[in-house]
Amino acid sequence: MATMTAGHAVAEALAQLGCRNVVGMAGSCMIEILDGMYGREDLHFLTVRHEQSAALMADAYGRLTGRPGVCMATNGPGATNLLTGVANAWMAQSPVLVITGAPMMRDTFRDSAQEIDQIALFKPVVKWSVQVRKPERAAEVIREAYLAALSGIPGPVHVDLPRDVMNEPSPPPKLEGVPQALRPAPDPEALAAAAVLLKGAERPLILAGGGVLWSGASEELAKLAEALSAPVMTSTGRDDVMPNAHPLYLGSIGRGTIPEARRLFESADVVLAVGTRLAHTTTFLKPGFFGKETKLIHAALDPRSIGRTYKPEVGVAADAGLVLQGLLRAAGKRDRPAWRAQAAGVRAAQERHRERAFEYGGRPIDPRRACMALAKVLPQDAIVTIDAGSAAGYTYEYLRFGRARSFLAPQDLAAIGVGYPVGLGAKLACPGRPVVTVSGDGAFLCNGAELETAVRERLNTVCVILNNFNLGSERAYQRHFYGGRYIGDRIGNPRFNDYARAFGAAGYRVEDPNDLEPVLAEALRQDKPVLVDVICDPDVFPEPRRKEAVKGQG
Repeated sequence: MATMTAGHAVAEALAQLGCRNVVGMAGSCMIEILDGMYGREDLHFLTVRHEQSAALMADAYGRLTGRPGVCMATNGPGATNLLTGVANAWMAQSPVLVITGAPMMRDTFRDSAQEIDQIALFKPVVKWSVQVRKPERAAEVIREAYLAALSGIPGPVHVDLPRDVMNEPSPPPKLEGVPQALRPAPDPEALAAAAVLLKGAERPLILAGGGVLWSGASEELAKLAEALSAPVMTSTGRDDVMPNAHPLYLGSIGRGTIPEARRLFESADVVLAVGTRLAHTTTFLKPGFFGKETKLIHAALDPRSIGRTYKPEVGVAADAGLVLQGLLRAAGKRDRPAWRAQAAGVRAAQERHRERAFEYGGRPIDPRRACMALAKVLPQDAIVTIDAGSAAGYTYEYLRFGRARSFLAPQDLAAIGVGYPVGLGAKLACPGRPVVTVSGDGAFLCNGAELETAVRERLNTVCVILNNFNLGSERAYQRHFYGGRYIGDRIGNPRFNDYARAFGAAGYRVEDPNDLEPVLAEALRQDKPVLVDVICDPDVFPEPRRKEAVKGQG
């Protein structure tokens, strides 16, 4: 039987699984795998400047394509550098295949160079962490890991590959395609009970989360909303679950919620929470998150989420898309003109709120004005990625998305610095779509060296840096709750337009709010990576969300 090395078998397995890009940094323990990629047209190794970015790019690739992104790093520091990006994917529920090299088996447990327990390192933030110890199993385990990343709730999976095992012979893999992940169907009785509640509701509302996106069920969501005359709100960071121009779409209930939307949410008599865990970043686990008279239908893929914090009238453990399809058949149609009118009133209030941003004409630039300028010029098919922190916080209020899978937020890890490499991963996944990142100055420089990656790989994204020379989230807490006793917030920056040009990218600097729209429009026309340095007011930021966790005295 013909053989190849296990390292070459890993490369062949990735190609047979349809993985076209592997993102990472080369290391000596991975050389046999890299050699298996040499000269291939169906598999590209993309080098980044820090392994964290590799995991973040793979995260974005997984979220946008529905197929696992692949990242790879050497053992020891390469693996530890991956960890934050992998944790981001874990908490965003993104399918990612994480591959690390490992020391030779004969040297294990002998304090060899760069030896750490990488299985234990990744175990808390992956669905499965496994080491391949037999060369003939390498390709098989890659396939199992790929499937595991997609099964149930998507997430990262880690495969550890010792360097001596990769050099040993292995039969060529024949993986014969990838089976479709199973989609658990709803229990008929639970679905019927949910339909009864919705039929009898006077003021039904749908709270939609990431499960709707993973199931590809945006169309079913819109159809059910129309059938029930039910407004749709989203969990935090899932603002793109349906086209935002739909008259029943009312934005997030987690971030960027105006008072009128909050009051309507609390007045709903039945809420269908579908494809959401009702987790901390949306609800802050507050007992009064729902209205006093609201009845909850909670549909989630993981049954452990149902009833964990909020007791539902009906719980449905199933795929979000199948729940929506079932309810479309079972709940029937009913026009609720008064309730629709209330939703229209909220949408009108939201538009007035957004338009007021154009009145903020001072210098330094108000970040709300900057976000609305971007909203005005953003193409309908654009993908927007954002960082955590206060700088990007206004995007939830002001940006609008025309289609599903257009918005990549940091989700529950809320790490600053993720926005720019996630944007590069988005461009890798969807090269034909415009990609814009909104970042703060502190966040951008966490991974700003990836601008070189963008230029080298022609990942032509636009990064809008809302630059206030501050770590704004911390400044916000210190202003609101500590009497303006600022400490640890001030930072220094280069001129980011010059920084961009030094790498061969395009750079702009905006200090006058009247220049925002023309500069952003020009940036979007460039055929190269772009940084737009927007000089912002350091004292304008969203109010901190975790107010109850702060005990400072004003």
